[in-house]
Amino acid sequence: MKESFFEERGLYYRTNDLREGRPTLVFIHGLSGSSSVWPPYERYFEDSFNVVSMDLRGHGRSRKLFFYSAYSPELIAEDILALLSHLAIRRCIVIGHSFGTLLALSAIKQAPEQFSAVVFLSPTYGASDAWWLPFARVFTSVFAFLSVLLPFDPKPRGHVDYSTYAPTGDWSLRRIIPDIRNTSLRVYLFCTQHIYKLDTEEWWRGLDIPVLIVHGKKDTVIPVTSAEKLHTLLPSSKLVLLENANHILPVNNISEVTAVLSSFLADNDPGKSLKP
Repeated sequence: MKESFFEERGLYYRTNDLREGRPTLVFIHGLSGSSSVWPPYERYFEDSFNVVSMDLRGHGRSRKLFFYSAYSPELIAEDILALLSHLAIRRCIVIGHSFGTLLALSAIKQAPEQFSAVVFLSPTYGASDAWWLPFARVFTSVFAFLSVLLPFDPKPRGHVDYSTYAPTGDWSLRRIIPDIRNTSLRVYLFCTQHIYKLDTEEWWRGLDIPVLIVHGKKDTVIPVTSAEKLHTLLPSSKLVLLENANHILPVNNISEVTAVLSSFLADNDPGKSLKP
């Protein structure tokens, strides 16, 4: 995988050798994470697919922006589309985890012709039903205000080595603290505030491409019932529930997730991803 920086959008990204005629997989990480969660998947798929992984704005080695408005899911999704254009990728399969599922959804809404299939790992659908949401709304509102008073360092950070945290719990401070330190409290809180204010029900309803939903039965961040409701909303989707799995599927369940992805990709014609 080759490391690159898309200066126009301030984005760090990695690709293998992008070949004409091969389908392309685009991996989108979750909130306060980075593309460093995806190397096991890059290695698994890079011989058969074009593979792209990126650090979202404000995350990992991508540029940090000062203002709250810069972290709306719609703008972050525009980064994804801009990177696809920069790489001359016309069509792809997008794979998002947690917050990344919302960004994948926004990108599909903005440019549906560019996506042949989508994979949602621990999707955020139904987050409004989560037990922790009322507490989180108060916490993030207060601390987001206070974080603006703190010095802001716009320099990109680094990458967390997630292999050192596996297996990890949904609420493991051992993993969460390095994550937020790497992203910065300001970026983390700004992103969460945008999530809470966004109504995406119609976004989910509008999907008309092959959809794979993968959810852990022991997810305490987004209840498994939310994934089941999403599957009902999208009756043509495929739902896979993993036993003894929580919210952090890309770190904890590499073999299961790669197997499910492989099966889904084999069952669906992902179309062509051409790089002239």
